[in-house]
Amino acid sequence: MQTIKYTFADGTTNEVEVTEDIYLIRLELLQQEKRNHWKETRRHTSLYYFTDIGIDFEDKRAENPLELYIRKENIAIIRKAMLYLTDKRRKLIHKAFFKEKTFRTIAREQDLSKSAISQQMKTLYKHLRKHLGRRLWEKNCIRSLRISRYATRTARL
Repeated sequence: MQTIKYTFADGTTNEVEVTEDIYLIRLELLQQEKRNHWKETRRHTSLYYFTDIGIDFEDKRAENPLELYIRKENIAIIRKAMLYLTDKRRKLIHKAFFKEKTFRTIAREQDLSKSAISQQMKTLYKHLRKHLGRRLWEKNCIRSLRISRYATRTARL
């Protein structure tokens, strides 16, 4: 007779005496579980594994607080400037920057070519430049959004 120690979900444990055959079956199941786990993890190591053993990785995509604050401020200024745009242009800039859709995706949705969307965006930039003023435009308000848009997209790939 062998004893198996069983732990319940509520944390209580119980020892049960079983025959040799049942003990061997349970042992075989535990070994199979270990083999399956090894097959799952042999090609990759979970990030949680590293954090559990005390290794932490720096997130290089994370912005410092000042850059994050400036970016949020720029977005608020751009949203105010968007009030002066037509609905069509407002929807276009919303799709491009806030929903982070590619020009190709927007073109497919509107049954237009990618170059037509690109031209519309150039016109939209001119209108935003007019409403934002030269000073804010020179601070690269829109350009910073455009760069961060592509940076987040490439980070996801």
